Amino acid sequence: MQSNISLAAEFKFECKLANGLHARPASHLAEVANRFQSSCELTNLRSGATADIKGVLSTIAADVRRGDTCLLVVEGADRAAAAAALRRFIDEDLPGFDEPLAEVVPVGSAPKLPRALQSAGVSCLVGLPVSGGVGRGKVVALGRIALSADFAGPAEDSRVEHERIERGLAGVRARMERLLARNPAGAESAILKAHLAILGDITLRRDLAGRVANGCSAAQAVVGAGEHFRGLLERSGNAYIRERAVDVEELCTELLEEMYGSQFQPAAVELTEPSIAVAKTLAPHQLLALDRRWLEGIVMESAGATSHAVILARSMGIPAVVGVVDAARQIAPGGLAIVDGDRGLAFPRCPDPVERYYQRERAVQVRRQATLAQSAAAPAVSADGHRIEVGANVGSATEVAAAFANGADGIGLFRTEILFAERETPPGEEEQFTAYVKALRAANGRTVILRTADVGGDKPLPYLRLPEERNPFLGCRGIRVYPAHRDWIAAQFRAALRASALGPVWLMAPMISTGEEAHWFKNEVQLAKMELRSSGRAFDEKMPIGAMIEVPSAAFQLDRLCSLLDFFSIGTNDLSQYFFAADRENPKLAESATVRHPAFLGLLDRIARGIRQHGKWVGLCGEMAADPRNLPLLLGLGLDEISAGAQTIAGLKRAATRYSVAACREMLDRAIQCDSAAEVECLLDSAARVEIAEPLLSSALVSLRSDSRDKDEAIRELIDSLYAAGRTEDPRRMEEAIWARESVYSTGLGHGFAVPHCMNDAVSVNSIGILKLDQAIEWGSLDGQPVKMVILLAIRESGPNGLHMKIFSRLARKLMDDEFRGRLLGIEDPGELISHVGQELEVNL
Repeated sequence: MQSNISLAAEFKFECKLANGLHARPASHLAEVANRFQSSCELTNLRSGATADIKGVLSTIAADVRRGDTCLLVVEGADRAAAAAALRRFIDEDLPGFDEPLAEVVPVGSAPKLPRALQSAGVSCLVGLPVSGGVGRGKVVALGRIALSADFAGPAEDSRVEHERIERGLAGVRARMERLLARNPAGAESAILKAHLAILGDITLRRDLAGRVANGCSAAQAVVGAGEHFRGLLERSGNAYIRERAVDVEELCTELLEEMYGSQFQPAAVELTEPSIAVAKTLAPHQLLALDRRWLEGIVMESAGATSHAVILARSMGIPAVVGVVDAARQIAPGGLAIVDGDRGLAFPRCPDPVERYYQRERAVQVRRQATLAQSAAAPAVSADGHRIEVGANVGSATEVAAAFANGADGIGLFRTEILFAERETPPGEEEQFTAYVKALRAANGRTVILRTADVGGDKPLPYLRLPEERNPFLGCRGIRVYPAHRDWIAAQFRAALRASALGPVWLMAPMISTGEEAHWFKNEVQLAKMELRSSGRAFDEKMPIGAMIEVPSAAFQLDRLCSLLDFFSIGTNDLSQYFFAADRENPKLAESATVRHPAFLGLLDRIARGIRQHGKWVGLCGEMAADPRNLPLLLGLGLDEISAGAQTIAGLKRAATRYSVAACREMLDRAIQCDSAAEVECLLDSAARVEIAEPLLSSALVSLRSDSRDKDEAIRELIDSLYAAGRTEDPRRMEEAIWARESVYSTGLGHGFAVPHCMNDAVSVNSIGILKLDQAIEWGSLDGQPVKMVILLAIRESGPNGLHMKIFSRLARKLMDDEFRGRLLGIEDPGELISHVGQELEVNL
């Protein structure tokens, strides 16, 4: 009797992917496994779930998470070669496919009905806010994708049915690839790639073939397979994986449409007016089929933050609320509804208080955008005449136009590594040249700073085949990768140089830590110039060459670096984590690695001073620049530029005009001498002391024809005027502070006047707001009389001591004077009112 010889090879491995084995890495693992005849079964030893790794759906359903230990058993004639290839791929290449999931972070906190609507007794549905904004429109109900093969009739010959499925799969794939070619980046692109991975899943194809072989029609096979895999995914303990069940349903629907055409296609939902889509779940295909011109909002029952429909809604700027219990039944089709994607509220009906509240909110947002637009269009010049450029950080050429629309003075950081990701080979010279030229055309003569590909280490690319490192942040990344991959980095240098002939391009190297690296970088650029000269290609001979300062050692070699390079940009994200030896992705270490620590501020000052002494340009492009609270510190550094996300630019420009650079320098000196980050925080809280004083009252804060109907609306209108004028960035917190005082005692002082007030740092600029009401309103005043005029006093808590009480006491005394009150009520011109109040209160208005 022949002995039983094992035909299996097996090994264990630990999943090191931060996001686990989701669709993208699973598809590449399947690609390797499918090169061999042997079966490849994975067992998740944490859960006991098994999977055939030749199929993406099977693998992601095994719910393999970071830290899970897995057993991979390879069985068959070529088991040794297969096991070796899989082990090498898992050890060396798989980490490179761990791109972040396209998650949506909820934009709001726990839903709360606005105070004005609470007092009106309005009811609403509550959910999770996942895409900001407010939408109003006619309710359109979208049914869940229903897989049905009833129309298809009996099965024909199995060969015919199988060919029908193959043609259908090829047709759907071709359609997706055409869409992907038109939109190679962004949320829609990521979703198309995920769907393509599922479409090519070998376990799905096996399931379809098996059903046809057992006598099913093509339609019956697709429906059966869809139900099987949907159930498999819905049983997962991972919310992200459960939500992929909708993707399977959608793909099966598209496959049925491709095979049977109009015989299957459901009636299209046509939007002809502003509309709110309500559904239990929503597939990306359903959303993309709707006319975006009319889609004002989305309400879903069971989708989560990682739903592909939610990701698309966010990228398209459509307000969305999910997790609304029984939404499809409670929000009747045909009626008007409002979706508040900021608070997570859905209003199935629009009674007058709701309509009124959101009409006023929309008007405030228009005023707010107009204020920011003025700031965006103007240069950022401090109160004492120093100009600082405010640039934008972008990841692709398509983001450049939006950055300039938001007021960017230039592109302070173009992350070119985005071009190198999500692909099997590096982009060629022509592809890069095209992308850079597109960015320059959008820049229209303004500078674009290209950072050469910051890859390797924590951002591996599979085609680099870099070895796995125990500490990627301290490993082979940035410029350290380049010498071993001269071909593709030389192509990037040539592409950037060629683009410089068409507009101002600055080229910047990442992760420079020594003078030797800077010399190598500059020399390689010179070699690229020689190649272009020899081939007759045009470029800017004086294109500036610079470096990121993000490694502490660079701060101690500034003389050498400045002798070699033309400009520098401080990358505070990496610089802070290297300086403190604290991973910035670790929330437990956030306080240890704060950029507001005195020691780190001292390092920044050393760098900025050292570079300026050599007369070189210096900017800062880390996350530190995006927080307006840090602006006094950055102005104190004397930087030429700060660069942040496009959405923050207008606010940063506006804030810069309120500070004196000289006073900010003094504040920075004090901050560096502090003992802790907490002390620096206190200095920043008192930043108003170094601000150039703005008038307490301006025409934007005065309304002499207010239609507010009650106390809630009047207070909100005053707060909205401050928000629209850029005098508060947190109107909700300010409202809470005002009502905290009102809950203790009424601010109705009598004689038809009320003076609500607060001391809170939600107020950006000390302010007085005035409303003269068309109709007197009840306020709970001391004399029981309704209020005709409301004067809001909003003072920063960290502002000058005694300012709040000084103004309040003067105002209270003046309001006892009949003549003063009569004059206030009789004035019809805002300018005259401002002048009168200033004179009487003896304050600078």
